[in-house]
Amino acid sequence: MRRLQILTLAVLLCLISVAPRARVSARKHRLDPATYAPGEVIVKLKHDASALSSPDQSERLARVKTLASQNHQLVSDRGAEPLLSFVADNATGRIISGRGLDRVFVLTFDPRTDLDSVIEDLRSRGDVEYAEPNYRIKPSIVLPNDPDFASQWSLLNQGQVIGDFLATPNADIKAYSAWDTTVGSSSVIVAVSDTGVDITHPDLARNIYTNPGEIPGNGIDDDKNGFVDDVHGYSVGDGNPDVSDIVGHGTQMAGLIAAEINNNVGIAGVSQSKILPVRFFKKLGSDIGDYDATVADAARSLVYAVAAGASIINASWRTFLAPDDVPQESALALKDAVSAANDAGVLLVCIAGNEGFNLDYSKIYPASYQMPNQIVVAASDYNDEMWHPPFSQFPLNSGFGPHTVDLAAPGVSVLSTRARGACPTCSTSDNPADWYSRADGTSVSAALVSGVAALVKSKYPDDNAVLLKRRILAGVDVLAALSPYVITGGRLNADGALKAVITFSHPELTSVKYKGGGEKLFLYGTGIVKGATAVVGRTGFPAKAKGSDKFLARVPKSALPSGTPVSIKLRNPDGGESQPITLTR
Repeated sequence: MRRLQILTLAVLLCLISVAPRARVSARKHRLDPATYAPGEVIVKLKHDASALSSPDQSERLARVKTLASQNHQLVSDRGAEPLLSFVADNATGRIISGRGLDRVFVLTFDPRTDLDSVIEDLRSRGDVEYAEPNYRIKPSIVLPNDPDFASQWSLLNQGQVIGDFLATPNADIKAYSAWDTTVGSSSVIVAVSDTGVDITHPDLARNIYTNPGEIPGNGIDDDKNGFVDDVHGYSVGDGNPDVSDIVGHGTQMAGLIAAEINNNVGIAGVSQSKILPVRFFKKLGSDIGDYDATVADAARSLVYAVAAGASIINASWRTFLAPDDVPQESALALKDAVSAANDAGVLLVCIAGNEGFNLDYSKIYPASYQMPNQIVVAASDYNDEMWHPPFSQFPLNSGFGPHTVDLAAPGVSVLSTRARGACPTCSTSDNPADWYSRADGTSVSAALVSGVAALVKSKYPDDNAVLLKRRILAGVDVLAALSPYVITGGRLNADGALKAVITFSHPELTSVKYKGGGEKLFLYGTGIVKGATAVVGRTGFPAKAKGSDKFLARVPKSALPSGTPVSIKLRNPDGGESQPITLTR
């Protein structure tokens, strides 16, 4: 059980731009009990594992339980459960199976069990692809200070006083200029994978996503997506439709992304998109500080968001893993879920963290997966400098990485919505002025990037994650103070992202042919380059050249259900995509 004070403490690593390189150790790692859920192990089985041969889920779970050595006792009531409930022949099911997430299980042992021994035993088995602890997740934000409606400097900085400090004019994301082009679209869905959202907050209520296929409160999965009554999102951690904010963090992110504009209430979000709350933090007890989250929960949240139709996922959190000594096998279940989002062309906005780590050498997750659909964000202040302590340039508070962190965005004393109710940072006041607060952290920075991504998606609705990312990075304001710390050398600029000119390929897919016996998908067309991906439904498979106009992808039959029309297209590494072709096997 992790209380609030444990979750929000950050261990400062005193790094400066000339700090020595941290090395990834090759020695055997002993698990730090603070970094994982006691007694829980995630295991992924290989395709041909005998435990998967039964079509019956109960029989499968019974066989999975036998994977554990007799020396390690599973907890009887929930000893084995699937990472994700498999729903056959629907969008969620195809996303799950496309990345093998239907072969991932969570095993629960007595909390006193030596997990090092359990994991070593599981990894030694020929039918196990990987085994790892169920690592903990923490939201990455500094607790907010008192409400202040004087300004939103992050959107328009006119050199105002922030606390006791004078801000630099124009050190902002140019949101007001961007709104001359677009204020966003309600057709763009941004998932907030987090601690929940106060969906009735007066500055958020009109911009909360509503599932058109679900009837509220009838206890039936009307749209047959595997989630009952998910009208306004879902709590994948608790397995119910209650998305209320149990910490207060998710509501802050939602406000930065899409608080309502021109409603004479509170603040303005960057984009008038729809917020899809996906809560994966879960309550553990009656105390308001009793909550927890793991990579299994985080993975579930990403897959749900993709299946629900989100174009952008805001992930303002990171694992508890110690960044200076990370084993290569860490957090693979979460990586599978990020891969599923990448396959589907969904943008994942990640934080560089609040501990001053150099991510070029110190890994945190999900940022350090470095997949094409990820943007990793550092925090800058109201003077267009990296976030640092007052009166001192070092050590930095914000994570950074000249080869791994893409850009900076405002993350110091930024005003946003505040959740109401009984949670660690919630307001219990009846005064609407208390329903807003300021906050610091790369969480804030990531949410602003997500908001800008939603603006760009509104203007360019056909853009996939790679193209959205390229426009955002091309539009930054390059600044000397940021150049040593982030890839672009710049700070987020919403207007620049909307006006950025990028070039990309236009592959043409002319025909496809599937040979089920060898699970081979042949694709024919022009303009297809090395590194292209065949996107089958919403799952990607590497396409290898077999000639100037012929490519081959290995695609399992489960991705092309018999008698079901499936959309197929090609995606080049620069984000250029072909028009889809429909194939029915």
